[in-house]
Amino acid sequence: TESTSEQTMIRMMVGRDLGDIYRNLDRNKTIGPVLLEVKNLVSDHVQDVSFSLHEGEVLGFAGLVGAGRTEAMRAIIGADKLQKGTVYLRGKAIVNHDPHQAMLSGIVMVPEDRKTQGILGNLDVADNITISLLDKHSNRFGVLDTSEEATIAQKGIEEFKIRTPSPHKKILELSGGNQQKCIVARWMATNPKVLILDEPTKGIDIGAKAEFYAMICAFAKQGIGVILVSSEMSEVLGLSDRIIVMRARKISGELTAADATEDKVLALAMAEE
Repeated sequence: TESTSEQTMIRMMVGRDLGDIYRNLDRNKTIGPVLLEVKNLVSDHVQDVSFSLHEGEVLGFAGLVGAGRTEAMRAIIGADKLQKGTVYLRGKAIVNHDPHQAMLSGIVMVPEDRKTQGILGNLDVADNITISLLDKHSNRFGVLDTSEEATIAQKGIEEFKIRTPSPHKKILELSGGNQQKCIVARWMATNPKVLILDEPTKGIDIGAKAEFYAMICAFAKQGIGVILVSSEMSEVLGLSDRIIVMRARKISGELTAADATEDKVLALAMAEE
């Protein structure tokens, strides 16, 4: 069958099947108090979205294409204008709501479309990693200190095992998985409290996927609240502590990791009004 051949291919590439990859992840962590609270968010693309995210939690977002998951995340970071609703971080409302303010508050997002919204294709690896820190580490002319840039870039390359011969290699010359690691390194350099990952393993090979799964668990273990938007059911079920399911631009239900199954997620994703 197709699923059997897929599992065989995965075993050949990484020496184990997908189930083993999830089972072998280090999930030993403490889930802390509420970190992010989203109340009654309404935009042109989502209706009345409310949920909470705890410190150290991986919160999965599932749903069919067009359900509104990406749009909900864009509303949270202020990329889409809010008509109504409030985003609270550790009990404090975020005002002047836009992506820059969200980043300064500690909420960052790795977008779904790596090529058009993630990487800066005309720049090298170092610039792609450090661009999020221009405000913090640049001089009064907006120029980033070169030694500071080199240090930050090298730290990102080492920490996220980015395979590149040089920090000055054009990012477009890297594999998709390594490009994605650069984007994650960029936002992790800001020391976020909340990390939103929208389809983080889309278009990357299974070996790189396994690395990303371990990364996600490590981020949660550090106390970061992680929101994982994924169309891959195995990822949502294998990595999440809780799962929120969206349908028709609204939240249709929520499941704990212990209670979640593929059938239950699909039932919520296709539920009638």
